[in-house]
Amino acid sequence: MKKILLIYHFFHPDPVISARLFSDLAKELVQAGHPVTVFTGNRLIRSDETLPFQEKWHGVEIQRFSRPNFSQRSNFGRLFNSAVLQIKWLSAFWKQRKNFDAVIIGTAPQFSYLMFPFIRLINRQVRLIHWAFDIYPEAILVNSPRWMKLLACLTKPFIPPAYRVVDDMVDIGPCMQKLLGKYHHHARVATLTPWALVEPASPPSASPEIREKLFGKAKIGLLYSGTVGYAHDITPFIRLARKCRNLGIDAAFCFAGYGNQYQEQTAQITQEDTNIRLAGFASEAELEERLAAADIHMISLRPGWEGIVVPSKFFGALAIGRPVLFSGTADSDIANWCREYGIGYELDENFPDRLKKFLDTPELLSKLQQKAFKIYNEHFSKVVVIRGWQNLLTNEK
Repeated sequence: MKKILLIYHFFHPDPVISARLFSDLAKELVQAGHPVTVFTGNRLIRSDETLPFQEKWHGVEIQRFSRPNFSQRSNFGRLFNSAVLQIKWLSAFWKQRKNFDAVIIGTAPQFSYLMFPFIRLINRQVRLIHWAFDIYPEAILVNSPRWMKLLACLTKPFIPPAYRVVDDMVDIGPCMQKLLGKYHHHARVATLTPWALVEPASPPSASPEIREKLFGKAKIGLLYSGTVGYAHDITPFIRLARKCRNLGIDAAFCFAGYGNQYQEQTAQITQEDTNIRLAGFASEAELEERLAAADIHMISLRPGWEGIVVPSKFFGALAIGRPVLFSGTADSDIANWCREYGIGYELDENFPDRLKKFLDTPELLSKLQQKAFKIYNEHFSKVVVIRGWQNLLTNEK
């Protein structure tokens, strides 16, 4: 039994995916017999609502700390919120420093790694574990205003000494592990990927009503579901849709997304794009039927973002038993997993021919869907990843 402290900006009941994953992890660790305390913020990511400072949830002791109501969409707001929360969390850790055997810290808020040396000074015996969902300052350096990039560069000298006090460095993909390794930390490494929010017991069939709403009468439906942010580019899929239309391929494309780039990128769609449709956000209750309506799921990662983030859409598609079509570089994690496990394709100029083959022999697509479901449950499911967490925690540092 390990007494565990989780530190993350967002937690239950916040619906953001990373908050859901940290919440699931805490709940599962409690069920495995580990007392778990959480330090988090008192505000939801997309709401002005404030949450109670203390709460018991599925045996998890949640301690929430107040922060200003600055928007997380503002660079200044994120930085100020981050600074306030980190100071408050460190103060609380000082008061409770003898209560924990291990501390698991995520990558939200930004620059959370600056807490590592202070936690080590406060308690030299506690096991310090970092679960990286993305990497800073790399995410800032790829796409941010000039002043943010300058600030990010100024933090770089502090990262190697901060990482050197970490005992376990947990990433969500081999490319991320490689990037983290460039800081020459001495931690043990492990890859523990995110799991899907929806995990059906078997690959669900498509609802005829929802499928027609998303894809009309097309024989093959390709779906992009989720965030369209700075790390994503759906333009190659729009070009693919136009090529399929010109070739007379009976396939429809639906972009059911949201995010700071969704409106900008979908604005290029015209009335001539008759095989492209748009759909709004789906609630978690609607998610399984939405994802199951498609035959293939589209996933994008812009060049330069390899290892900085891993799109969670990938795991959601496999969990529902759907293969993926990936637009990105060949050395990214998703491209490598597609090749290694045979569960999807990298977008190239020959993909329309593959769609024609699926139209001619539908059983090939059905077999691929079954394989995607099998691979997810063998390598990426919540059961598999939580087992990895339990093994990590029971192995002494």
